[in-house]
Amino acid sequence: MQSPTTTEQDNEAAPSAPSRKAITDPDFSGTPQPIGQWTERADFPQGALGAYVSIHGFAGVVVEIINQSIKVVSPEGKSQRFNAYRLKTLFAPPDRTKPAPQTLSMERPKPVAEPRPLRDEPEPAPQPRVHITEPDFTAPVRAIRTYASQPGFPQSAYGQHVDIPGYQGVVVEIVKGSLKVQSPTGTIRSYNVEQLRKLYGRA
Repeated sequence: MQSPTTTEQDNEAAPSAPSRKAITDPDFSGTPQPIGQWTERADFPQGALGAYVSIHGFAGVVVEIINQSIKVVSPEGKSQRFNAYRLKTLFAPPDRTKPAPQTLSMERPKPVAEPRPLRDEPEPAPQPRVHITEPDFTAPVRAIRTYASQPGFPQSAYGQHVDIPGYQGVVVEIVKGSLKVQSPTGTIRSYNVEQLRKLYGRA
């Protein structure tokens, strides 16, 4: 799956493009809303300008719309750009308007087995893959045990500058129970989340 994150070069406006609207004083009050609440709207991405949103663990205010991308700035001053079309595809609600196909059959219907009772808590939906293309290596480095001991791990480590004994880098992606960690030289290593939790998650 492609990442909704885009680079600055991908969305540079042409010289003849109209002036862009930008928010210079973002409002971080309240709780960030999931981006899916905005992608369902017909006026997206323009309608999300100024909204405090959360995109796969990255929270911030939409301060600018550049062509088909949105620029999001976090309360710490970090900024990321996301492709609006990809966000709309990733977070689109399921289409329930199409009826299920019906076929005629002369066979007698087979008895339907009753489903087993489900547990109270629903299974978590798989998170879309979002790759950070511009990791922040200037952020302070923190030991991986700082995040591995938290209940929100591995999501709490997403985008953080971490130190895993013998290797330092920014967690740029979480894929199928693994952390993708990119070093300042561009090297990317993959670490198993469960192994990290066992090794460094003890209090």
